[in-house]
Amino acid sequence: MSISIQTAVEHLIDARTSRSLLAPFTETHSDLTLEQAYAIQDALRAEFERRGDRPIGWKLGATSPSGQATMGLKEPACGFLLPAQYASDADVSASAFANMGVEAEVAFRMRTKLVGPGVTAATALSAVEGALPAFELLDFIYSGTPRAADYIANSIHGQAIVLGSPLTPLQGLDLALEGVVFEHNGEIVGTYTAAEVMGNPLNALAWLANHLAARGQALEPGDIVISGGITKLLRPKTGDTIRARFTHLGSINIKVVA
Repeated sequence: MSISIQTAVEHLIDARTSRSLLAPFTETHSDLTLEQAYAIQDALRAEFERRGDRPIGWKLGATSPSGQATMGLKEPACGFLLPAQYASDADVSASAFANMGVEAEVAFRMRTKLVGPGVTAATALSAVEGALPAFELLDFIYSGTPRAADYIANSIHGQAIVLGSPLTPLQGLDLALEGVVFEHNGEIVGTYTAAEVMGNPLNALAWLANHLAARGQALEPGDIVISGGITKLLRPKTGDTIRARFTHLGSINIKVVA
């Protein structure tokens, strides 16, 4: 790898803390592989832990064909969740982001440890305590045109999450049919089902457990997992409101402030 892991992490930390744009690594290091990008991501996670920002779980990306096409992947990808967390009805400061994006997702809270390989949607379900409506608040810190390795190195632009309540048990609930009405400034901008996420968000959770096993990691009790974008991505401005109404999981909303 022509860029060292330490150098890459330093660049990512600098861009994140200064909320400034960073040139994609692949612009000058086109040989950066996905395996190397995950190594950078692991080192970035460790650096946040060293600084006292212990991750609270995991996130999935590229869980739809369109998402994979955007990132240049043939399978999903994952990153870690930082402890930056809001409750529904929160005011979210745009100044905390270089370039904010928002999408609605299903979040899981893990009840027991889940370790791959061989995890299926059914075995994943048995390890879940329940589900919550969520927004992922992404921060697009790259200039130019990032490639898959750039996204993965930066934990797929994960910055913060918004979690609704209450925690909903999943017994008897078909998540594939869970509907979402997505609103921007009071206007409906799309209606979706959670089947947008690999046919069912539980399939994404199973993929994550199996993927992490190959990296010597596992899902732990209490971990939060956001399972992938169900809706379109919004790029809100100061003063905007965003709301998502789920069929069974409840509603979640935020206002973007200066």
